[in-house]
Amino acid sequence: MTRTQIIAAILILLSVNNIVKQSKAQEANAGKKPFLLIADEIIYDESFGILTARGNVEISQNSLVLRADTISYNRKADTVIALGNVAIMQSSGQVIFSDYVELNHQLKIGTINNFRSLLVDGSRLAAVRGRRKPAYHTELEKAIFSPCSVCDKDGNKTPVWQIKALKIVHDEINKDIIYNFATFELYGFPIAFTPYFKHPDPTIKRSSGMLAPTIGLSDELGFIYGQPYYYVIDDASDLLIEPRIHSTSGSILLTNYRKQFSKGEINLDNSIAYVKQSYQNTASKDYGFEWHADWAGKIKINESWLGGFDFEQASQSSYLTHYNIKDARLLTSKLYAERFHGRNYTSLEAYKFQNLQSSIHSDDTPIILPLIQYSYVGPRDKYGGHTSLDASLLSMSKKSGKNTQRVSAVTGWELQSISDNGAIYTLNANLQTDAYYVTNAGKWLNEDKYIVGRIFPQMGLKWQYPLVKRSNQLTTLIEPIGSLFIAPLGGNPKKITNEGSQQFEFDETKLFRLNRYDDTDRVTNGSHLNYGLHAGVYGDDGSSSEILIGQSYRFYGRCSLDYGAGLEEDLSDLVGALSLRPTSWPFKLTYRFRYDPEEANLHRNEVGFYLSQPRFHFGGNYISIDSYYDNQSPISREQIELYGRLKMSDHWNIDGLLTSELSHPHNPLLRGKLGFTYTNECILFGINFQRSNISDKDIKANDRIMFRLTLTHLGEF
Repeated sequence: MTRTQIIAAILILLSVNNIVKQSKAQEANAGKKPFLLIADEIIYDESFGILTARGNVEISQNSLVLRADTISYNRKADTVIALGNVAIMQSSGQVIFSDYVELNHQLKIGTINNFRSLLVDGSRLAAVRGRRKPAYHTELEKAIFSPCSVCDKDGNKTPVWQIKALKIVHDEINKDIIYNFATFELYGFPIAFTPYFKHPDPTIKRSSGMLAPTIGLSDELGFIYGQPYYYVIDDASDLLIEPRIHSTSGSILLTNYRKQFSKGEINLDNSIAYVKQSYQNTASKDYGFEWHADWAGKIKINESWLGGFDFEQASQSSYLTHYNIKDARLLTSKLYAERFHGRNYTSLEAYKFQNLQSSIHSDDTPIILPLIQYSYVGPRDKYGGHTSLDASLLSMSKKSGKNTQRVSAVTGWELQSISDNGAIYTLNANLQTDAYYVTNAGKWLNEDKYIVGRIFPQMGLKWQYPLVKRSNQLTTLIEPIGSLFIAPLGGNPKKITNEGSQQFEFDETKLFRLNRYDDTDRVTNGSHLNYGLHAGVYGDDGSSSEILIGQSYRFYGRCSLDYGAGLEEDLSDLVGALSLRPTSWPFKLTYRFRYDPEEANLHRNEVGFYLSQPRFHFGGNYISIDSYYDNQSPISREQIELYGRLKMSDHWNIDGLLTSELSHPHNPLLRGKLGFTYTNECILFGINFQRSNISDKDIKANDRIMFRLTLTHLGEF
């Protein structure tokens, strides 16, 4: 602080002291708070009680700061007049600029000419005149509001959009900006007028009001218009309501309710539609009601138990896809509770499914009530191994099909040791016991109901020999792996239903597992050798390159798997996976395969990649599967998906998505999307072109164009 500034500070403190001493009513002055004045020059006229400060003047009181070229303070009138390059910085972060400001009542009220204000997010308010009133109200005459930046050096550039009004009120208590007789301008051209309008100021993150509309065109639905309204119920809950109109197919009301509790939350999505019934492949052209519900919630019951629910249901299988609400093939309803405690895990679940594929009848869809699962991993015993237990109880029923009640338990013991030369040995022993009670089985077997059980042991010994070399900033690993698996024959009688292991394919993740199935309905029998090689290079910067390749040889027993799984012959298909992730260039490549050396044929070919740069990112996936089983029918599949984004400039982006079914050469395109988006600090505009060739029942190929327009503070969610 300069000498002049120190003297100025002393003078102002003395003046405040004199004010207090000369006051005849201490009660009247008790509410006045002192302020600090700093300036290059200060003149105090004691007879008139006027203090004048010039040159880099700054007055601060609490969190409010006033700066100007010249400030005059009249003690008797409690008035401050600021002239020249005036700036007022408030506690909210808002800054007010002017050439002339007159404030009184401890800087709380007053008049501001040539008002200009910069709000906390960079939005701007400007007016011919502003009046600062008590209760934190600022009234502006002939005013303009815009969140858009003005980049011209002369300040003459027209913002993308702005609102002009005869009167604007900034209510800092309720956090609203209110307009009287307002005109909305886009690039300087008036496009809308309203006598009254308001929106939240930039300090508000959640506020009730209209959001950006949903606008589009569709072959099936015609012109699409939806107007969402967002309602803030309280600090922990809100509601979104969107009426949506389709010019050729009726109307839909969409709602979303969210609420957070101290120990949980719920999210309720719903829709109800009054639409044409002809899209359901009926002769009727009448209108009727359709609906869907998607509810989810969870709650922390206590320190160990967590509960929740998911409920998904639609009135018609094609309703969600037809009206572009949700792209799904299966709706899952679930009620669950789970417990985490030490080494124990317990879950209680119930499931109901709604399959939206026309090829699967609803009577073939199961209901699971209940599914109880328990898992336990024991501590190390005196030999260095540990026990484990995975038990389950399942009750599954179908309207048309077998009803199954199952109790299953897999008891295991694992011991791992490391030899002196660095080899790792892992010994596993499992005993699986199952009991089934099956009813309504007469369609498949001679008896309608029966009880069947199974006791099935498995044992495996795995050997790994990791060879590690360290050089520069790289770690190189070469690890040969081998395992011996021993189990008896059988274990999969026809009376044991197979609900959880119907689709199986051999890959590198199942090469060294005791039971290669994902469920306990099927077990891996016979005895075989497994061998493979794992290698990798790992950089200190996070880069990595890995490969795993292996094969299995069955020397005892027969394959219990369906054709096309990769384990039909004694010598299995060769399986492997490759992963490349060089950090210096943001690029990732993955490759998985299943190769039949006898037929010299790739039965599975899967490639994925991702490339990212500051101006673009690009990725894709390719998969080719030869003769696998889907619903007991052998089919082949070849599909490619490409996606990416190109940043054309600081504001323009192009997004693309292409999914093609190459196994259907006459109509390979499944779905495609091309989108253009413009964004800056005050506006977002997007247009998406979508094409879908997916057809099922009354779902037809469809072209759709969707528009999106979001204006900062006026409509975004």
